[in-house]
Amino acid sequence: MRQGKVSFLWDVGSGVGRVEYPHLTIHDGKWHRIEASRNGLNGTISVYPLEGAMAGLMPTPASANSPSAFTILDVDQNAYLFVGGILGTVKKADAVRTTTFTGCMGETFLDKKPIGLWNYRDRQGDCQGCTVSPQRSEGEGTVQLDGEGYAGVGRPVRWNPNSSTVTFKFRTFSSDALLMYLATDDLKDFMSLELSEGKVKVTFDLGSGVGTATSASRHNDGRWKSLTMTRNKKQAAVTIVDVDSSSEEKMAATSQGSATGLNLKEKQKIYFGGLPTLGNYRSEATTQRYAGCLRDIEISRTPYNLLGSLDYTGVTKGCSVENIYTVSFSKPGYLELSGLSLAVATEISLSFSTQTDTGTILLAVSGANQQDDPKPYLSIMLNKGALEVLVSTGSHNTRRVIRRAEQGLLHDGREHSLRIERLAGRSFAVQVDEEPKREAALPNDQPIGLRRVFLGGIPAAVELSSNRANVPFQGCIWDLMVNTVLSDFSQPASFENADIGRCPRLDPAPPSVPLLPPRVEETPAPEPQPQPPPARATPSPGPSRDSCGPGAAPVVLEKAYQFGLAKNSHITFTFDDTKVRERLIMEFELRTSEASGLVLYMARINHADFVTIQIKEGQVCLGYDLGHGNTSGCVPFSINDGMWHKIRMNRNKQRAILMVDGRYTKQMTSPKKADLLDVVGRLYVGGLPHNYTSKRIGPILYSISGCIRNFKMVGGAITRPEDFNLDMASPASTYMVGSCFVSTETGTYFDGTGYVKAVSTYRVGLDVSVALEFRTSRTNGVLLAISNQGNDGLGLEISQGKVLFHVDNGAGRITAEHIPENSAGLCDGQWHEVVAHKLRHRLVLEVDGQRSQAESPHTRSNTCDTNDPVYVGGYPRGVRQAALSTSTSFRGCMRNLKITKASKVMEVHFNKALEIRGVQPLSCPAVAA
Repeated sequence: MRQGKVSFLWDVGSGVGRVEYPHLTIHDGKWHRIEASRNGLNGTISVYPLEGAMAGLMPTPASANSPSAFTILDVDQNAYLFVGGILGTVKKADAVRTTTFTGCMGETFLDKKPIGLWNYRDRQGDCQGCTVSPQRSEGEGTVQLDGEGYAGVGRPVRWNPNSSTVTFKFRTFSSDALLMYLATDDLKDFMSLELSEGKVKVTFDLGSGVGTATSASRHNDGRWKSLTMTRNKKQAAVTIVDVDSSSEEKMAATSQGSATGLNLKEKQKIYFGGLPTLGNYRSEATTQRYAGCLRDIEISRTPYNLLGSLDYTGVTKGCSVENIYTVSFSKPGYLELSGLSLAVATEISLSFSTQTDTGTILLAVSGANQQDDPKPYLSIMLNKGALEVLVSTGSHNTRRVIRRAEQGLLHDGREHSLRIERLAGRSFAVQVDEEPKREAALPNDQPIGLRRVFLGGIPAAVELSSNRANVPFQGCIWDLMVNTVLSDFSQPASFENADIGRCPRLDPAPPSVPLLPPRVEETPAPEPQPQPPPARATPSPGPSRDSCGPGAAPVVLEKAYQFGLAKNSHITFTFDDTKVRERLIMEFELRTSEASGLVLYMARINHADFVTIQIKEGQVCLGYDLGHGNTSGCVPFSINDGMWHKIRMNRNKQRAILMVDGRYTKQMTSPKKADLLDVVGRLYVGGLPHNYTSKRIGPILYSISGCIRNFKMVGGAITRPEDFNLDMASPASTYMVGSCFVSTETGTYFDGTGYVKAVSTYRVGLDVSVALEFRTSRTNGVLLAISNQGNDGLGLEISQGKVLFHVDNGAGRITAEHIPENSAGLCDGQWHEVVAHKLRHRLVLEVDGQRSQAESPHTRSNTCDTNDPVYVGGYPRGVRQAALSTSTSFRGCMRNLKITKASKVMEVHFNKALEIRGVQPLSCPAVAA
């Protein structure tokens, strides 16, 4: 820290890199969080305020590069890490100007591993305890295991040998790992739950024979799963539910023989996530330790918090499976990521370690079928100890750089780095570790589009289409970086047998630590990328060639803003908090049809003081606390009628008046004698951000679905009011806020440029029904699509003014067609009701009560095998749809979308969709689109 600003310095052998965080000074007595990371030449630093008016804001990272050539920081297990200063006996780098720090520190991590500041090897000076730093809120009992630890807990006091129930939630990318294990001392009775190739496996023995079952699906996709196992004597049933999608899988197992009881004694332990190194265990259970999260653990109705155990290691509070940059492969597998463009000045770097001399490290292909014509690709692989980098532009011979095994082993289990640069002048360069660069010529300077990137190997389908053999890689790959941007492995396009987030140590154990440290290790930590707020929704673009019917663009209200497009839809204002201590007036107009939602909120850092306005059961409610007790009340007048209503709140010290439409009022007075409002100078309108919540105002924390305009806020002393002049067009930040139409009706508006990703995975199977209502101003447009990357798929679309329902069960597409009878067709400004039934190999399409049918001659081909997203109104570029004839996005309004399968109805709520582009949920312009 210099003059209150934080600097990050590093030197990897070719000169000092330095970046100063310019946006904040930290010598203000408040807590801040500092995150610094280095990858290759690039260093990045972010400073997060944890207290004060700026608390909760996502920072803008600052970054810089060190002088080129060297990229490896040569430190090892013998290096020392200093916190708060440097020992006087250690020689420091000349670039480091300061050697001491005065203040408090807490929550220190190196490469995501916590550093115990009181578990030091040596210290100098006056180091004392300090106030606890602000903690990130996590669910009680939620823990993360690092893949190298375990937790042991005692058996429940109430234990029935003949029946037991185990339930917990887990979230992981681990392919093979132990979830839970218990056994008697003689190992006759035991039970285990584990992951095997990503599938949940249950095994148990009651003393007379083993029972086992394995799930059909993989459950290691990084999403929360709820697992419940119930055993009644010899019969065991396991249910796994995806917490987000509510999809579930069930399986059952029966133990052999006549024994019916699992006779676990009181002092015998139950283990989660792994087993101690020393001990005797049943051979059926895996000893592979678990990397991932666990929560809500209950055994026979007894809850467990693993951090409350006396026997655990490698377990920390909270859960983070985002921003993962490491993957390992112990058996043939792969990890697929999104594509890249290999243009001039593009730089790709990664690190790897392996003990196998042959394997595919990275293969990037164009994504097109490559059997007929040569297509572009980039290949990085080890071939009998030699490193081969091959680049093909698709139109000329492959160009390659080879680094031979005689120049040094790369499969020695140690860490190695690789950089590839596309150079101007039609060439590319490859650098291994810090060896001299090797260059090769290319036929041109044109960018090479590579839409699919694979690490560690390739799937069978790509092996066939690319004419490249799959040579599996065994070992670790980490820090894949394209133009200084790290690739997040927690967001894979697909993967198989890839241990995401884990990297077992392969190199030999280091020698013992010397008494004096020769060098100091820097403290890089992976930096989470702030999520940029999406652009404000815009009205429909100009008319296209297939526009029809009443095609006037919807009329948008100026200076009115639609909230509720997502749960955390909001805008943020900053203000001088000292000017609301005595007096606060807020006034605005609201239009909503919803019964409940959060309208605005401001609070102190610990939420002891706060002010909020919410809609509860259609009524406007005010709540506030001046530090000595909550006061709340509602105006007994319903405003959720879709009309504009004026709301005004006026607080003078303890007393407050809430008024609706200048007529209906509610008066309140806060308890005791507290009369000053002490809040942070941040006001949230319409909802709350993702990383911000409150336990003071009840369950209504979600954004209000409605429009707000003419927002005003006044503060100041009682005798000198001051207008804050807040402008909703230029807030401090905004998230998922759209436009308001002059007049609306129920529905969701599609502007003709995007789509909604409604469901992440859906299996069409034998039978399914889709029902929806739409109103359009185009003769072409996608209504709904589900497709795998083969031939199976289901599609519903408007094509040349007709409604088409396509299904392909793998034996060819079948289509039911509806042709409108009236001259205006579907472009008549009216709502049209569509119901589409897939009944094995038959289709039934009903549009406004008129029925059309189609049937496939291939009666045995009756299952549509998808496990893919459901897209509505369009689909992203690059996504294949086997059952559509148009790629044009839908323009108009849609409502009441339901997908029914086996009497189970799934209602699609567009404001809760996984992904939204060019779509505004919750409101539809009442005039024809």
